[in-house]
Amino acid sequence: MKHKSWVALLAVAPAILLGEQKASCPLGPFTLQSPRALYHQLSVTAEAVAPSRHRAVLQPGGGTGFPPSVNFIDDEIFGKMQKDGVVPTVLAGDEEFLRRVTLDLTGRIPDPATVQSFLADSSADKRTKKIDQLLASDAFVDRWTMWFGDLVQNVQVATNTREYYQGRNAYFTYIHDSIKNGKPYDQMAREIISGKGDSFVIGAADYWVRQIQPNGPIQDTYDNLASHSGDKLLGMPLLCLSCHSGLGHLELVNSYLKSKTRYDFWAMAAFFSRTRAQRQPYTDPNNPNANFFKYDIQDNVTGSYQLNTTSGNKSPRQPVNGQSFVPPAFLLTGETPRTGEAWRDAYGRILTANPQFARAGVNYLWKEMFGMGIVEPVNAFDLSRQDPNNLPAGTTLQPTHPNLLTLLANEFGADRYDLRAILRTMALSSAYQLSTKYTPGAWNESWTPYFARHLSHRLGAEEVLDAIVTATNVPVTFTVNGIGTVNAAMKLPDTTESARNVYGRFLDEFGRGDRDDTARSSDTSIAQSLSLMNDQTVVLNRIHRSNAASTVAKVLASTSDPTSIADQLFVATLSRHPTSGERQQAVAYLNSGTLAQRAEDLQWVLLNSLEFLFD
Repeated sequence: MKHKSWVALLAVAPAILLGEQKASCPLGPFTLQSPRALYHQLSVTAEAVAPSRHRAVLQPGGGTGFPPSVNFIDDEIFGKMQKDGVVPTVLAGDEEFLRRVTLDLTGRIPDPATVQSFLADSSADKRTKKIDQLLASDAFVDRWTMWFGDLVQNVQVATNTREYYQGRNAYFTYIHDSIKNGKPYDQMAREIISGKGDSFVIGAADYWVRQIQPNGPIQDTYDNLASHSGDKLLGMPLLCLSCHSGLGHLELVNSYLKSKTRYDFWAMAAFFSRTRAQRQPYTDPNNPNANFFKYDIQDNVTGSYQLNTTSGNKSPRQPVNGQSFVPPAFLLTGETPRTGEAWRDAYGRILTANPQFARAGVNYLWKEMFGMGIVEPVNAFDLSRQDPNNLPAGTTLQPTHPNLLTLLANEFGADRYDLRAILRTMALSSAYQLSTKYTPGAWNESWTPYFARHLSHRLGAEEVLDAIVTATNVPVTFTVNGIGTVNAAMKLPDTTESARNVYGRFLDEFGRGDRDDTARSSDTSIAQSLSLMNDQTVVLNRIHRSNAASTVAKVLASTSDPTSIADQLFVATLSRHPTSGERQQAVAYLNSGTLAQRAEDLQWVLLNSLEFLFD
């Protein structure tokens, strides 16, 4: 790649290079520490990314300034805007919609044939048909297996314990098959909470294994399971209660939890106190010299949460009012197991029947589709701040749209917790299909929580790599222990896989996290810019004309017409045709030197654009 040749391409799309981002696009780290900070960052990002996009938009019908209302989501989103005098932007055009919905539902960008076919389709229901097609695809299964794996933190090696690759694979297969077969979300939650058996065979049993605390009393493991299930399945930050009561600690953090005690938390953890994990050595026939250990997870008919510890990671557990054990009781309601009911089964039943389970679930999914949750942070619900008609003095309402959150949760339950059904409802809404560009006038940052425009976010690590693979038409292969080879980053069973090769390092640079101490991140960095510009394996070799499989090579083999070359490279990389201005400048550049070299340069610049990196 000759630098003097691509410098001229700056005229094709000003500020398109990530290297210029620092000057013209003040993108910084995303934060979940406060909703206000998140709203600001999303607003700044939307304003920075929108000018780089040159996609057609659709004007709303009826002359009302509002797109048509498709379902209850639109009634709530647009109803609040109308009430507060906020005007939404227009609907995204077909190119913007197609790329967004394909990324959001499958984690991939559409290939050129899909783009051309969708644009040529004149049927009125083509968006609905495309959504249904994506929901039925194998790529949908991969993308939402990755999401659920992130949620429950399935990983072969963590700080506290090891699932090993065998347990990781069993858990991954359980999640993958559950998503593929449409297993209800609440059923998945109950199955992992009560999973039992060989952790190398029964994937759901690895939910327990993942939370084992080896350097402390068994109560620490019970606490981990209660805290993790509260955080991931109820969207509530319970970890603090495992060490101290809320009073005097959580007043400024969570109004609801400030009234809860450590004893209340112990009672929730007690649901796990009749389960035992027996550690067993395992000899891998493919690696007989390695030391592996699996677990047999089983429930007992006796056992209790004892208040008798002075060691471990938590402060001492001592008898309360002369009582040396804690009976199980659900933190939110005080519910207890039925007579003869296994305690973990009771916990799964009670948790998934509680309205907060559905509310947390749809809020997680809403964030995946809309860029931020109705409640932020998504794992920090304050149950005292959900009802606008019953707020504690001195507090503010937490959800941006409280009634919508309730309606979504009710819909999720009515659809038997069908992930595809609730995601379909979201994707069909006009609110989801709004453009990134804000066309009614000057954008006001205070409108961000109204969802008055699509809120762009940087693609996830796996999405970036898989998008490069699709855009360049050069496949990638990962070898996964116990699984074999997979041909997409989104198919990897955990986010530490292939960490030592060039693709793994690329994914790490783009913030895939480790499902343990390092959370997934959409932050931008100089290292990411340098990788996209200079990585020989991930980028440069894939756009070189000497690679017969590459998009550039195939385009050059099909035509020598600069206009056609420009159009095909834009469609392959950005899922859209160039504007007339972009086409004119690209053609001029392609004509200014060796055509093949210029074609490589053009795709290189498009791969390094904000538009490519952001949804």
